[in-house]
Amino acid sequence: MNTKRIYWMAALLLGSMAVWSQKLMPDYQEYIETYRQIAVDQQREHNIPASISMAQGLLESGAGKSELARKANNHFGIKCTSDWKGDTYHKNDDKRKDCFRKYKNVKDSWEDHSKFLLRPRYEELFKLKVTDYKGWAHGLRKCGYATDPNYPAKLIRIIEDYGLDKLTSDAGAKQKKQKEKAKDAKADPDRDQGVLPGDTVELTDRKEFREAAGMKDVTIYQEHKAGFENGTRYIIAEEGESYRSLSYFLNISEKQLRKYNDATDGRPLRQGDRVYLFRKHKYASRKHTYYFVRKNDTAWSIAQRFGFQMKSIYTLNGIPEGTPLTTRQEIRLRK
Repeated sequence: MNTKRIYWMAALLLGSMAVWSQKLMPDYQEYIETYRQIAVDQQREHNIPASISMAQGLLESGAGKSELARKANNHFGIKCTSDWKGDTYHKNDDKRKDCFRKYKNVKDSWEDHSKFLLRPRYEELFKLKVTDYKGWAHGLRKCGYATDPNYPAKLIRIIEDYGLDKLTSDAGAKQKKQKEKAKDAKADPDRDQGVLPGDTVELTDRKEFREAAGMKDVTIYQEHKAGFENGTRYIIAEEGESYRSLSYFLNISEKQLRKYNDATDGRPLRQGDRVYLFRKHKYASRKHTYYFVRKNDTAWSIAQRFGFQMKSIYTLNGIPEGTPLTTRQEIRLRK
């Protein structure tokens, strides 16, 4: 091989490397590291591919550098709608001084983006596998999310260039682990769907727990899992336990224990249920403002999951007490 050919090939290789280094922009990589956990959490909560939401965030916000992202924490360019009651930010877009949604923080923007995609207009997307990022990319444009004919190609390019499909697989692995941990808690319309990772911890301070719960005998709790939700202590019921049996060892009357857990209607205690040991708060915590009802959810299971009083679901949402909830219905969990 002659010297000129060697030089030409070396130059071509260096040029290709330069193009690749330009492709992987530091701003994009920094954005991915900053918001990767939010993307994973959104997939686990709403089944929206983390790869898709991350690619959209990168594209729509210019990796967090756009005017909307900097001044309104709006990373997805979502405009105001008739039902929007939050803050607004105006800038020239399709119209002069177009109205865009303004958020208190970036996490709220991601959460609202998920809420936006859970509308019936995008229902077809959720029939796709969460790993099918190409199907989601093309489906978003087909459902009217974007008018740019190149929008799907842009999302796919970002996902593949930055390996964002790994975010989706990471979230999927956590979901699989969650299901494995909860496999002994059989699905039931009237109870919480298992124990979420991070929600429970083994009891370590027996004295503190005994004093807090007013228990005389804690032998039965040696293998119990427990935790806090919305600032209220709970334990996880094991096979064969009932409100009556627990009331004896907790030194709390069955009536009071049932009242703490919105179980005054006589519902039985089932394996895997949370049992709150103190009165729950009136509303959910600040990080849980709204919730989209899932299959088999009831007002009781939602109240137990988020650690607040069941009656608040009806009062907050202006619906008669006892009204069945419907799948994908949006409900408020706090004022």
